[in-house]
Amino acid sequence: MTVRYTPMMEQYLDIKSKHTNEILFFRMGDFYEMFFTDAELASRELEITLTARDGGQSKKVPMCGIPYHSAENYIARLINKGYKVAICEQVEDPKQAKGLVRREVVKIITPGTIISENLLPGNNNNFLVALYEEDEELILAATDISTGECLWALFSGAQRLTALYDQLFRLMPTELVFSSPISNMDKLNAFISNRIPHCTHTTLTIDDLKYANELPSQHFSREELPEHDVALTGISYLLYYLHQTVKTDLSHINRLIKYNSSEYLVVDSTTMRNLEVTRNVRDGGKKDTLLSVLDYTKTAMGARLLKKWLEYPLLSTNTIVQRQDAIAELLEKPALRQNIHDTLGSVYDLERILTRIEVATANARDLVALKSSLTVLPVIKTSLQNATTKFLSDIDKNLQTHTDMVGLIDAAIIDNPPFSVREGGLIKPGYNLELDELHALSRDSKQFVQDIETREREATGIKSLKVGYNRVFGYYIEITHSHTSSAPPTYIRKQTLSNAERYITPELKDFESKILGAQEKIVIIEYHIFSSIRDHIKTHMKEIQQTARQLAQLDALISLSEVAFRHNYTRPQITQTQEITIKDGRHPIVERLLHQQLFVPNDTELNHHSNEIIVITGPNMAGKSTYMRQVALLVLMAQIGSFIPARSAIISPVDRIFTRVGASDDLSTGQSTFMVEMNEVAQILKHATKNSLIILDEIGRGTSTFDGMSIARAVIEYIKERIKAKTLLATHYHELTELADHSKTIKNYSVAVKERGNDVVFLRRIIPGGADKSYGIHVAQLAGLPKKAIERAQELLLELEQKHPQPQSVVDKVTEVVVEAAPEPMSSLFTSSLADEVLALDIMTITPLEALNILYNLQKQAKQESGQL
Repeated sequence: MTVRYTPMMEQYLDIKSKHTNEILFFRMGDFYEMFFTDAELASRELEITLTARDGGQSKKVPMCGIPYHSAENYIARLINKGYKVAICEQVEDPKQAKGLVRREVVKIITPGTIISENLLPGNNNNFLVALYEEDEELILAATDISTGECLWALFSGAQRLTALYDQLFRLMPTELVFSSPISNMDKLNAFISNRIPHCTHTTLTIDDLKYANELPSQHFSREELPEHDVALTGISYLLYYLHQTVKTDLSHINRLIKYNSSEYLVVDSTTMRNLEVTRNVRDGGKKDTLLSVLDYTKTAMGARLLKKWLEYPLLSTNTIVQRQDAIAELLEKPALRQNIHDTLGSVYDLERILTRIEVATANARDLVALKSSLTVLPVIKTSLQNATTKFLSDIDKNLQTHTDMVGLIDAAIIDNPPFSVREGGLIKPGYNLELDELHALSRDSKQFVQDIETREREATGIKSLKVGYNRVFGYYIEITHSHTSSAPPTYIRKQTLSNAERYITPELKDFESKILGAQEKIVIIEYHIFSSIRDHIKTHMKEIQQTARQLAQLDALISLSEVAFRHNYTRPQITQTQEITIKDGRHPIVERLLHQQLFVPNDTELNHHSNEIIVITGPNMAGKSTYMRQVALLVLMAQIGSFIPARSAIISPVDRIFTRVGASDDLSTGQSTFMVEMNEVAQILKHATKNSLIILDEIGRGTSTFDGMSIARAVIEYIKERIKAKTLLATHYHELTELADHSKTIKNYSVAVKERGNDVVFLRRIIPGGADKSYGIHVAQLAGLPKKAIERAQELLLELEQKHPQPQSVVDKVTEVVVEAAPEPMSSLFTSSLADEVLALDIMTITPLEALNILYNLQKQAKQESGQL
């Protein structure tokens, strides 16, 4: 038998049938209600009470609800869990509705389309990505609706999925929309599960293809639109999905950028993760990453841009040098740098404020924040007027002050407006004459009521008579029952209480109409004024967006100059000589984590004529991995235009950085540690070029010794003979040091070690020559293995060495020579480092307290070297 529901429930079911993939928030008065399975799901996920409602024919329907004014917090919890929410509002006044109030879904909130400031991920972008594939061409179209950014990229050929992975890892989208079947979907799902676990999936259905195809030309200029039909289709589908969900004007999405891999240093997802450029490997957060080291930005726009610079390092020498020039000028003019840095602290997130203005969700506080941000622009313009470098001069040229916008908002909106824009109290006195008159009437009402009360007491002789007001009955004259006989005949009885009667008079009724009418008019007029100002700002959307982009660039440059100033970074020389030469380079992340120790700097020389491949041997925990990552990070920093932690450097831009560092099982695809390692090596050998930088930290260790050694040697020979890329290889296969005997471009280096009996000191210096000892037992001892196990390991090692004698390692020979020649215990391989540290000090700029701290650390290091600690 067909169940007949109530008219309201039938309305709900009709709307829900069109939104089966979303949780429907159904507006009923002051609440959003959910029914049936939505109610059961929401009550469980939001931990709210599940009740029931009569749905018709005595049938109980599961129900739960939340107050509309606190809905945002509940929506945030659902969105964070990957759900979508459809907001169904009453779209007509219940007082004027004939029968059932008409309701419609006014917007759909998904992880990739959130706009509310409280739901967005801080200063990070919130990208929505649409994927479309046709004829072995894969299109990625992405947007951050909260900032208005929109970009696209095309990947083709057999390796298109791998290229897609790298771009997805940079964007880290919260939502993926599939607008066509994607080949190798299982592999893509495995990547998303491993690297972007919080990303939700949506399959797009196009109901109006003609409308979808018209959208790109409505948003972007003809010059920005791709000529490629497949790319245009992908962009169309992205915009169609946005319009179907957000259901409002999206004209703030008006700038389309093409990602062209030929313009950027390619850092694949594995390398980005291994180097911890913008996300750490522990929890994917910002802490202890290169971004955290370099980020001294003051604005949300600047923070997002700096992250993009790190994710898309440059290849153009000219652009890199322009950024360097700007940083150098900011360092040479500390007053300019500090003044702008402080001023930027007053700038709010303009991009997201403009988005809220565009989609009509901005409130008066957003307009005040916009005014505050724009107010500082003349100060910044004045500071930049004497800038000489091209980058800073261009920012000054493109930075508008928007003084008319500041004047408009300042004249109209009070400095501390309420959150709601529909309850009045937003507009300054003096802005609108009619509004001022209404406010005066409302303000004088208390005195008017008091005057009526005094006059009526005198006229009736009833001293206890009072004039009052409540929302239900309005204004009234109240007289106790003992005095009702004295009430004049002009009093009209309005309400009877247990101890009094309430009356109304024509005068009081007329006053009530004026006062209540004034309050309603105040709200209407103020909202109209607010809306007109908001609409006026929308007409200047593109100009203010341009200003926001200029401020972001300035903020990012200031940040890089500030970190260079604070941590003694130097400007690398950018050349096209195909060399990487670094003197006293330091790991930018590790040196900031060492609070009680000095970081030991190291040199690097890579080129194609003498040091193309460097094989590094030495013990675990001695610093090989740190050193190699350091080189990669310094090259990456140089290619975003940053200064670097080094005494000096000459760096030629590389086209790609590859790292094979560590590995773990990939359970989602059933791959072992060794298989993951071999996959990474295979990708390197496929895509590396002569202009690439390759970092290999142990290869071939996941199989038998001979297998692993053979693989490692074959890989190095392949790189040397076919790729000729600049390469750093750390290995425990000491036999690989023989490669240097047969090639002038392969060099052996090792980590300096000093032995004293059974004690070993890692000096963390990279020196010429190979090593044939790994000091594994010493590392095991440091890790806390039981004493008996350590002693047994030493016995076994001695037996094996006696059975298979090996020549003394180069590092042992070097150490012996240095120790024998040392007149004092203090003299060691580390002495040159101490000398370098002292020579690098700028005595004229450090404070006395800083000098004492440096001296203390140097002394402590010296004591460690001499065995006194």
